[in-house]
Amino acid sequence: MAKTALSFYNLVPLCGIFLFSGLSADRHGFTFCGLSLQAQTTSQTSFGKNRVQYHHQFDDWSLYETPNFTTYWYGDARNVAHSALQMAEFDFPAVQQLLEHQLTDKIEILVFSDLTDLKQSNIGEDDVFLLSSGETKVVGNKVFIFFDGDHRHLRAQIREGIAGVLINSMLYGANLQEIVSNAVLLNLPTWYTSGLTAYCGEEWTPKDDDRLRDLLQTGRYKTFDKLAREHPRFAGNAFWHYISTHFGPGTVSNLLYLTRINRSVDNGFFYILGSGYRRTTEAMLEHYKKIYREEARGQKTPNEAGKVVVKNRKKLPLSPLKISPDGKKIAWASNDIGKWKVYVQDLETGKRRRVLKGGARNALQATDYNYPKLAWNPDNQRLAILYERRDVVRLANIDLTTHKKELSDLSPEFQRVFSMDYITPSEIALSAAVKGQSDLFVYRTITRQTERLTNDFWDDLDVSVATVDGHKSLLFASNRSTDTLSFQRLDTILPIASFDIFLFDLENRSPELIRITETPLFDERNPIGLDSAHFAYLSDESGVINRQVGMLEPFVAYHQAVIYLKDGSEVKALDMSQPTAWPLARILTLLAPLDTVLKNIDSTQIDSIKSAPIFKKKPRVWNSTNYDRNIQEQHSSPCTGRIVEGIKRGKKVFFYQNTIDPKITVLAKTTRWREQTLRAAGLSLPPQPPLEAVPQTPDKQSDKSDDLPLPLSSPDSLPYIEPGWLIQIPDYLAVPGQRIEPDPSRAPETKTEDKIEPPNEINTDSMVLTPPRRPLKKPSTQFGKNGEIVRFYSFKIIPYRLRFRTDYVSTTMDNNQLFEGLQLYEGPQSRLLQPPPGVLLRANFKDLLENYVIEAGFRLPTTFNGAEYYLWMDDKKKRLDKRYVLYRRTLVTSRLRGSSGAPNLPPDFQERTTTLMGQYELRYPLDVFTSLRATFGLREDKVRALSSDIITLALPDRAEQRASVRLAAVFDNSVDVDLNLKTGTRAKVYTDLVKGFAFNTEPNWSLKLNNGFMTVVGFDARHYQMLDRRSQLALRFAGATSFGSEKMLYILGGVDNWVFPKFNENITLPADDGFAYQAPAVNLRGFKQNIRNGNTFALMNAELRVPVFKYFFKKPVIGNFWRNFQIVGFFDAGTAWQGKSPYSFDNPINTQFLIRPTQGPIISTMKVNYFRDPIVMGYGVGLRSVIFGLYLRADYAWGIESRQIQKPMLHIALGTDF
Repeated sequence: MAKTALSFYNLVPLCGIFLFSGLSADRHGFTFCGLSLQAQTTSQTSFGKNRVQYHHQFDDWSLYETPNFTTYWYGDARNVAHSALQMAEFDFPAVQQLLEHQLTDKIEILVFSDLTDLKQSNIGEDDVFLLSSGETKVVGNKVFIFFDGDHRHLRAQIREGIAGVLINSMLYGANLQEIVSNAVLLNLPTWYTSGLTAYCGEEWTPKDDDRLRDLLQTGRYKTFDKLAREHPRFAGNAFWHYISTHFGPGTVSNLLYLTRINRSVDNGFFYILGSGYRRTTEAMLEHYKKIYREEARGQKTPNEAGKVVVKNRKKLPLSPLKISPDGKKIAWASNDIGKWKVYVQDLETGKRRRVLKGGARNALQATDYNYPKLAWNPDNQRLAILYERRDVVRLANIDLTTHKKELSDLSPEFQRVFSMDYITPSEIALSAAVKGQSDLFVYRTITRQTERLTNDFWDDLDVSVATVDGHKSLLFASNRSTDTLSFQRLDTILPIASFDIFLFDLENRSPELIRITETPLFDERNPIGLDSAHFAYLSDESGVINRQVGMLEPFVAYHQAVIYLKDGSEVKALDMSQPTAWPLARILTLLAPLDTVLKNIDSTQIDSIKSAPIFKKKPRVWNSTNYDRNIQEQHSSPCTGRIVEGIKRGKKVFFYQNTIDPKITVLAKTTRWREQTLRAAGLSLPPQPPLEAVPQTPDKQSDKSDDLPLPLSSPDSLPYIEPGWLIQIPDYLAVPGQRIEPDPSRAPETKTEDKIEPPNEINTDSMVLTPPRRPLKKPSTQFGKNGEIVRFYSFKIIPYRLRFRTDYVSTTMDNNQLFEGLQLYEGPQSRLLQPPPGVLLRANFKDLLENYVIEAGFRLPTTFNGAEYYLWMDDKKKRLDKRYVLYRRTLVTSRLRGSSGAPNLPPDFQERTTTLMGQYELRYPLDVFTSLRATFGLREDKVRALSSDIITLALPDRAEQRASVRLAAVFDNSVDVDLNLKTGTRAKVYTDLVKGFAFNTEPNWSLKLNNGFMTVVGFDARHYQMLDRRSQLALRFAGATSFGSEKMLYILGGVDNWVFPKFNENITLPADDGFAYQAPAVNLRGFKQNIRNGNTFALMNAELRVPVFKYFFKKPVIGNFWRNFQIVGFFDAGTAWQGKSPYSFDNPINTQFLIRPTQGPIISTMKVNYFRDPIVMGYGVGLRSVIFGLYLRADYAWGIESRQIQKPMLHIALGTDF
């Protein structure tokens, strides 16, 4: 049998492999490069996830230019872009000062109107690893941000994005040479970099403090490594907060610098802190444990008698929580990384019922916990559920009695709804985003009309309907600096102040709001009504989010003088002779001073002047709980006085119901972190509750004293506090030596302080009241000095124009089957040719938005035979994605002359096969994981004999031309956990329709269809199951069949990308000319290629992948070889056959022709039939790792054929497993 020229590469030294890195460099490190279009029958079949564009606003992008940033936006995201670019320029100097690093290029910020739009973007579609909730996405010098109704969160995203770009530049360099060098030598743990960007994004918050307290008190985390392994981003944030607090913010940049210089995290710790990584992290954990242990002595747990038993075995997030108006039922929603379910539970019987479900699990993108929203109708019989489906906000009204469901879509102007509550059975109060502004609306369900209540750039969230002092009102949280509603555009005041509680009277619709709180250091959220007089909200004043209760009382704001003229008219003025409790500047916007008015009036026309007090309402608030965990949310039933609250402890959310007395006041324990912020602001600490001894309870997980037992006391055990002033708040505005820094969230005009009147004589039924809050000063932050607020002109819009950049240029060594991987079949002498290892040069270009991607590549084999060229372009701007492909390959092979050859000539000659292929692919995504695809292709295989004698010179050229259509349905929700480790499922069902044709240009243009027609139907399904945090079980099932006048020949046996392939000559190939192409069917280890063949195949693979060295080290394994080293146990089973069944008597594998004699003239030919089991199996063990930048696989396998174990065989291949 003649050998092909391919066998020559076995003799070529593979030292060329080591000259080229198998990695491609970009600004984010190194990733393995692999082509996406592969043969359908190999284990490298392409799958892929999708980005779905539900609207056309992405068609037109614009940009703003500022000194350090280029901000891109589209459509309704314009207002978000305005605030984003101002906050970016404002915070840029502070982040630079913190990290002590400068950039030479501008940072590009891409602004999206909400999280749903961000997830529709094509940018970063090829990223392998996850984007967790709350994490800002950074690609190169591009930062992606979205608006969720809170400008402070938008600011945190911007700061985090700036920090991410600066840290990447600082650690890995700014040019390609530095990136390649540092990425290879500097392998930083995830917690180090992601935690640092989170630390730079936002200061330590009560939510962070509560989360760390909760994690450490579980007793699960004895070492920082374990905490960092399970919560890398948060653990890193806590670590950098600890370093900054104890060693100063300048230590952060020093650690970064020395880490880069020494290329070691531990050396940086030793030189800067004087102790290594281990001692520093141990000291950090001990520090926090001690603090939380001391704090627990003054904190309480909720009353266990009020706990609501809720089934939540998966420990999913449960939110929102709503109690029915009659206080008998609660409704809540669970969210399983995007798949949500709404339940209603009877509080008396405990029975629950699922009323609606929606969404889909999505582990690839940040989970949207904003939806669904719930609201009980005042009639107690209907539950409103507001959710989002395909970027459309939908309202479902569920009748709990008849189980009927009414669906309606909200107006498209609502980009996102943040909260809702019923005003009347036909009116709903909404807090929603419209054109990048979060405002309040009233939605009428019958007419589907909307009334806008606020229209400004301030954030209005957490809207709730309550009856206060007999008036139906809206309570909401806002960061506004003014109490009067008016149309306001963003100028030089940024809406980044803390949230306060405001009241809007729905009955008189006065634009003058009642400010419930004014606390620049603290946040108040989630207001609710308790009864006809009292309301409550959640406050982080103590450092833990507790409940505070309040009421309104009248007071004399100022005195108004009325001048009665003789003609009967009246003139109103401000009586300056009387004291004023309102800010004078605010009063003067309404009334002029009396003396000024009198100067402009003829005194002879004045009849009389009378002065009368003007009464306003002011709040009195007090603390109601002293919990050891944050209250996540709360809701009430004012008619029954019941309140429900959700508190997270560990990984589980617990619900509690209580009937509270709003008059009871409780002292709240101030946490150590809150004490630090108060001292930084020059403020004194409020009174503290008495400390109690913590009862010693047995710890199931550890007997160390560091594991903090939970306090068991209840708020009900607190003694009743007699009426009187509970908390005396000093005059914070008169702190000696306190420097007041400009606050960008407050108006620059001069303000007059509020004067507090003595308490009026009002019957409060012995209620404990506290004086109104005075404005507190903002302490200096850890971030250093901010820049100035940039004043820009919004009309200076620059339209975005398409421009491409080089995404990467890579040089890799591989032997993948490019594109279809199909080869012509020309009879029994044909051999399946595995591409030899070759140098693949690739250049990839993308536009800024990654809607268009162009890639050109060239592969030169080590045999210098079989050069391949390709060019493809993706157009992903619309929902229907398109791909255009051109591919060319030239391969020289040997071919036997046959019996008619001249005796004095060599037994074989050489042919050059030139394959030219063009493809046009359409991909329609149904969702992130599922897509329908159609690929139209033209292919020409031109075979020309290389003239070496008179016979080959006379041989005519052969050309085979075929048109094909491939239809496929693809599902892929797999996630790359690590290199060669995935989790999830991938599946593809496809069919190919192939038709031959003849197209000639000489002597005349002609086109005619040939008789051949081929149909292929196949599938490939894979599932990856993590057994623990390191090892996994991978399963694959694949099969295909071809039929028609032409067929596909599947060659079973061997492995993908086999470096030294071997072909089984004992099993004959069919002589039938009905086969057009041949393709490999792999993996089936333990055998050579062609252990079975036919027009149908079925295959099963199972692998157990164990990264052994990760079990031996608690710290991240250093070094590509050791970190990616895996031991793999595998089992393969498969078959290929012709006909209807592999067990058919006419199966060619059971037939052999004996020709006698073997040399000389043939005397006789005998056909022998015998049994050979069509199913073959293989099992064994393999090793995987990265060597010289190449991912190598070595499998030692035993084959099983006809129930006999064969001799073991070693397979060495390139690339990852299936």
